[in-house]
Amino acid sequence: MKIIKGNANPKAEEKNFYQLSDFIYNLENPLFGKKENEKYIWTLFKKVKNNWKQVSGNIKYGEKVPYTFGEKVVGIPFKIEVHIERKNLFNKNEKVLAATLIVTPRTKNESTIGRVILLNREKANVNTAKFNESLTAEARTSNLVGKEITFYLWEEGAPEDKKYQKPKTAQVDKYGIARVKFILSDYATPQTWMSFFTGDDNVTKKFFVTASYQLKKVTNKTPVTVTDEQQQQQQQQQQPETKKKQSGPIEKLTEIVLIGVEKTAELFDDKTKTPTSIGKAAKQESPSNCICKEQYKDLVWGGKVSCEFRKKVVQICAELWGESRKLEMANGLMAVMKVETWGSFKAHHREGFKSANDNSKDLTISSFHKDSGSKSSRAVGLIQFTQDALEGMNEFPKSTPATKGTQPRYDALNRLKLSYAQMGEIRQLDKVKKYFETAKSKIKTPEDIYLHVFAPEGVGKNDNYLLYTKGTDKYDNNKSVDKNNDGIQRKEILKRYYDSKNEGENYKTSEFSCGIISNNKDIKATDIVTYHIYYTGVIEKHIPRKIKSGYEQKYKYIFHDKENREHEICVTDWHITTRKLPNRRKVYSKPTHSKIISDKNVTEGQTRRRVIYENGDIAEYGSNNGDTFWRLYESTSEQNELVKMPDSVSYVNYSFSGTQRRYTGPSYFAGFLGALAITGLSISTTGSCFREGSCFPSQFHVNGESIDTIYFWNLGNDQKFIDSMKFFHFRERKAGNNPYFKKLKNVNDGGDLHDNHLHCGSFDESKIKVIKE
Repeated sequence: MKIIKGNANPKAEEKNFYQLSDFIYNLENPLFGKKENEKYIWTLFKKVKNNWKQVSGNIKYGEKVPYTFGEKVVGIPFKIEVHIERKNLFNKNEKVLAATLIVTPRTKNESTIGRVILLNREKANVNTAKFNESLTAEARTSNLVGKEITFYLWEEGAPEDKKYQKPKTAQVDKYGIARVKFILSDYATPQTWMSFFTGDDNVTKKFFVTASYQLKKVTNKTPVTVTDEQQQQQQQQQQPETKKKQSGPIEKLTEIVLIGVEKTAELFDDKTKTPTSIGKAAKQESPSNCICKEQYKDLVWGGKVSCEFRKKVVQICAELWGESRKLEMANGLMAVMKVETWGSFKAHHREGFKSANDNSKDLTISSFHKDSGSKSSRAVGLIQFTQDALEGMNEFPKSTPATKGTQPRYDALNRLKLSYAQMGEIRQLDKVKKYFETAKSKIKTPEDIYLHVFAPEGVGKNDNYLLYTKGTDKYDNNKSVDKNNDGIQRKEILKRYYDSKNEGENYKTSEFSCGIISNNKDIKATDIVTYHIYYTGVIEKHIPRKIKSGYEQKYKYIFHDKENREHEICVTDWHITTRKLPNRRKVYSKPTHSKIISDKNVTEGQTRRRVIYENGDIAEYGSNNGDTFWRLYESTSEQNELVKMPDSVSYVNYSFSGTQRRYTGPSYFAGFLGALAITGLSISTTGSCFREGSCFPSQFHVNGESIDTIYFWNLGNDQKFIDSMKFFHFRERKAGNNPYFKKLKNVNDGGDLHDNHLHCGSFDESKIKVIKE
């Protein structure tokens, strides 16, 4: 008996894989499986007027195939049939039906409540409040603009019939946020009030705020500390020298219920958990040295981006326009990026789209074609980079009479934009800086930042300056801002900027979690750039004023244990190469798209041959999982830094298993060493990437952005190592999908591709504190 494994309710526009499997084999019976000379044929049918109609041009072959359903067919049933073609007893071909599956696509634009928070916006510390103060509840939503969200504030222990009383409602604004205010004292139970008035020191209560839309509910997680001001004052008067701390937690747990969707277990990162209490005097926490909280709390739209993003924006503005004006100009830049990306702040946001919910890794050069065809190109990124902008930055060559308007030129342009889309926000901010560098002396105000993106001719002009006259293309593209029907003036084009900046005041960050708190401020980097790795998870990169001759291309790695003893792990080489793009596609003949400058047979694990092209691309050939193929890794203009993982190191233990992929990112290596140091485990690794950033047979190990390790096949050790990689800032951890891996926590299902190794990637670079002497 065979079955089709796959999502029977796939989301529109998302690629889903479907696999034919023996039902018994699926339960790990080795006697069953694919026979020799069997051919699997997949056919798709659409339900039309109660009949199944075959979808033409959609025949697929193999044990595992992808399907992507469009938004237009949401709610329409489809039937997937798999036939097996094989030789019968008479050595003749026969075709038999093996399995069927009915799938019904669902919309990609599902209405969801993503997160609920409770804050005291009247205080610098938003997580504290007096019992009689007002608290703001916010629900962050998707596809619910204009809808009404109902909020409930309730105390643990309240009877079920009392739990959801006194609801408040709010309409979701254009940014997907609904907010209401609560006076906490209106929602405490009589027993809680009595505890405060009687001076009970052992009060421990939990409060929850829930946001609801139809059957969708989300309860918040981030806590607020609440105190009784009157009782606190009485305590201070009666016991000025022996003030006793009394506390009890208000914890807010997260629970999500979606129609037809399983409960999400790891929606929020552990960093949102903070100590909480409700009592007469809140317990004091140790002070935090988080840079975001000290310096970047007033950045508009800061709540929409990461800690690393905020720091990078302010750093760029300080370098371009000076330390004294960095926040003023950073606010201007944030307002511009909000307008250009419709508030997504995504590197892969494309012109013509109001959201960037797709996965950048799934984009191709055709993703940048406009409706007019392949000889077109959509702008992309945080400030919507256009061809003109890229030419002005010397990122793309200007056209010649021979190349202007040709298909190869458009393909090259869209390939460059694809690299921009896939480089991520932090790296793309360097490109944003490059765009402004040539004009930084002309840009005097935050308004000029906006104009340099939208209308460079308006930079430095007065507000009445006429930018676009009627009858021009630029006027027609912006005529909605012409209120007087007399052409578009500078002040009119700036209205969008002011609207964005003013709205952004409501979205400053209230969560500070960069983790940059040094354990030892006295450490000095001498002679060599050194990574100091602490048992607490902190990683510091110390850069000395002067690097000793011979050490310019080397890094040192040191681990600090619980007793603050230093353990030198290694000194290793680093080098610069060009960043490569990940490539999902296998090809079965050697790529010949560019002039070949090197073609060599190699013996490097599964890699047998490597071809290097004049344009920097690399093609590699070899075998994996019974298939032999080529994979092309396209080169970009962006640089990438790699370190060589030494064959042997001190204090920690690892070894290579059948691989020459012995290069990785410097930060990835630091996190990997930290995980080994705190666990004491000795592990085998299949490495990261090759010297130039390629990584056959893998798609996503390019640029050393992930590290694979062999399982211990011991639940205790495997879980310990997974937890330590998470602790040292690897945000992506993929394991296999057989029953053993279902017992592991803090991993995602990486499919049977990861049945023999753990994949850890997406290292959080914001956790590296750079210290320059």
